[in-house]
Order: sequence, then C-alpha cells, then structure tokens
Amino acid sequence: MLEIKKLTKKFKQIQVLNGLDLNLNKGEILSILGKSGSGKSTLLRIIANLEKPSSYEKFQCLGQVALMFQNYALFPHLNVKQNILFALHDLKKEERDKKLNELLEKFEISKLKDKNIDEISGGQAQRVAFVRAVARGCDLLLLDEPFSNLDQALKNDLRKELKLLIKEQGICAILVTHDIADAYYMSDKIALLSEGKIMDVNTPKELYFHPKDKKSAKILADLNIIEGKLDLDDEFFAWIESRNRIFGFAELKLGTKFEAQVMSKEFLGAFYKLKLDYKGICFYMLLSSSYDIKEKICFDFICK
Repeated sequence: MLEIKKLTKKFKQIQVLNGLDLNLNKGEILSILGKSGSGKSTLLRIIANLEKPSSYEKFQCLGQVALMFQNYALFPHLNVKQNILFALHDLKKEERDKKLNELLEKFEISKLKDKNIDEISGGQAQRVAFVRAVARGCDLLLLDEPFSNLDQALKNDLRKELKLLIKEQGICAILVTHDIADAYYMSDKIALLSEGKIMDVNTPKELYFHPKDKKSAKILADLNIIEGKLDLDDEFFAWIESRNRIFGFAELKLGTKFEAQVMSKEFLGAFYKLKLDYKGICFYMLLSSSYDIKEKICFDFICK
C-alpha cells in the first residue's frame, strides 16, 4: 500500500526527516509514535501530498489518500449535512445528493444531518469527520493526533469507535501520536520515530516485550532500562541480562524468590507503581492496588 525508502526533508538548514524507511501493508493500522519535534506531522503531510520531500529513493503510495485533521476541523457554521457535502462539492447535484444519502445511511447519522456541530456529541463529531474524510473513496486514512485534548473516558470510547470504523471499511490508516496508549490500542504495527528516522517497527506486544534497543525503549512507556554492573550469578540479574537489560514493569509479579526494598509507591487507581531496590539496582514494578504494601516486597519475574 505504501513504501518509502531513504526519504529526507529539510526546512532550510534544519533536517527534519533523515533517510526514513517505512512500509504499510493492505488493511493495516500503523501508528507513528514519537516526541514533539520528531517529524511525525511532517511525514504525515508528505504522505498526504501537502508537503514535498527533499529527496527519496522510493516513494510509492497506491490508492486514494484522505486526511482526518486534529480536532476533526468540522466547520462550526455548517450543519452535519453541509460538512459532508463540502467533500462532494464538485459532483453534479443529483450525484451529490445520492452519495450524501448513501453515506448518512451507511454510517447511521441520518438523524443528525440537520444538526449544527455544537449540537452533537464528541463521538458523533468524530463519526461525521470520518464520513467527510472517506466520502470520495479512501484506501489510506491519515490521522493527526485524533485524540489530543480529550478526557480519558471520552478518549477510550472514541478510540474504540474509530478503530471499528476503519476496520469495517477495510482501509489502511496511519495514526500520528505522542500517546503510547493510543498507539497500543489502535495499531496493528507501531513505528518509533526519533531524530528523523524510524528506529523500530513491530506489533505493539512485540515492541513492549522485545524493543530493539535502549533508544527504542526510551520512546515506549513502562519499561525498565538497567545500567550498572550486574552479578550474573544472581538469577534475577542473569534474567535482566538475558532481556538485554530492558524489561517491562508488568513482567514482575509477587513471589518468594527475591526480596526488594520499596523505595516509593505511586497510586494509579487500579495499580501501584512501585520503585524497588534489589541489591543496589533500582527498577519499577506494577502491582494491583488491592495489596497492602510494606517496606519490603518479595517478587519474581514472569517467564515466557
């Protein structure tokens, strides 16, 4: 569906994208995850043909591309029907009206067609924005931070709805985000972008349990990166070494093998985030908040 090789982008003397490689297969949802300034939005704009790359070895995108803007960019002075018609403005009236009615029916928003944008819910607004984006036909949908500035409960609902819409239409999607939770939930694959390059691409689960290296791990959340000298005669330290010194907070459990000092605890609702010290090495562990945490804790690692 999409193949990019050795793509670069410069703004005057600033190198934003530097020899970037990326592939997207049919039917996949790919998240591009990176910090602010990493080049995520620039890459999205290039794929949308809103920005020209400085150079590339290969840049092939098959099919029609649509862009769903951050915060949906619905026109507040137009009602739902008029917002969707904006995407169909160059069709003849008969064809335009027929297409509009098909879309309203297909996406179950017929009852909303005469409502103003400020009269519909966040979930309904997302659905209208999706319909407008795919109204002319779409093989690849581009999404720029679609869940930013939303409260957590609404975000959870909208992620579920949007993923379902994309999968039901059988289209590909690329989601740009700095929120790892969005990327984990939405994606078939996640690409980690840093310093203008893709550092790692894999399924969400593989990325979490087997990040490529420490640079990749630093972009992801809830991963311990262990520095310092380890006594490899110790079973826990030998396990850490076997994990390339990177392991998840969730890869530890209560047990009887090892005892650590609890340095701090953060209440996160369903979980505590514990900072532990075992023989001078500090790391984090997630534990159900139903437990009563003492000064010391016995733990084990989870074998897979």
